[in-house]
Amino acid sequence: MSTIRSASLWLTLLTLAAPAVPARAGAPLETETARFPPRGVFEAEAALEVQQSSDGRESALPLAFEYGLTDRLTLMAEPVPFTRIHPKSAPGATGIGDLEVTLSSLLLPESHRRPAFALAGEVKVPTAESMLIGSDQYDYAGYLIASKRLGKLDAHANLGYTVVGHPTGVAVENTFNYALAGEFSLAPRWTLVGEFLGNTAAVSGEGASNEATTTPEISGGEQIGMIGARYWLARRFVASLGITVDNTGAVLVRPGIGAKF
Repeated sequence: MSTIRSASLWLTLLTLAAPAVPARAGAPLETETARFPPRGVFEAEAALEVQQSSDGRESALPLAFEYGLTDRLTLMAEPVPFTRIHPKSAPGATGIGDLEVTLSSLLLPESHRRPAFALAGEVKVPTAESMLIGSDQYDYAGYLIASKRLGKLDAHANLGYTVVGHPTGVAVENTFNYALAGEFSLAPRWTLVGEFLGNTAAVSGEGASNEATTTPEISGGEQIGMIGARYWLARRFVASLGITVDNTGAVLVRPGIGAKF
């Protein structure tokens, strides 16, 4: 993932974001929202991620499948069937990535003065076979989510905590996670999106650089900024594009497509 050097720039961009068609937030946003698909509705997304940094290149094909169990409860699975990592100074790796499964529940619906509040619990299943791609350990995360519509702007905020799995021989710490995002309805088919998110370091000090080489998924903390857009191809199909920059200067481009049934 990637980060920004100036938080104020990205926070300003958050005023430019909300759905052109009433729908739950999705790609290219990573921020969780309290906008759930209705009961019985199935949503699918596919994306291509290409990242370039001073350390090398990465590419991946993440997928997301979400189903509305009820109007207040949703289940999401996010497999990564293909990942390729090419460090400049070390051997690379190609293979599947980890699987994330998230169960989300709406606590309070939105009112005129109050945002919608939801809780989400996430499990990362270590399906990746390479330590360059995954940590080979289960992670467990919980999120408090708030979403509020302000005219054409739909704003979202997350606060989370992750219990990080401990690979053999690696000292790690649990992390706090945070995110702010917005969607702005620019035109009937166009939506501008932006977000700023980050986490505290799972490893710190001298260990951070060493673990970043052997287990990059649990390296130092990140701060990430993204701007992007969605275009509704039809009522049930949407194309998206996001450009992400992180605190190391890595740039990630993420085109995608989504559908609901």
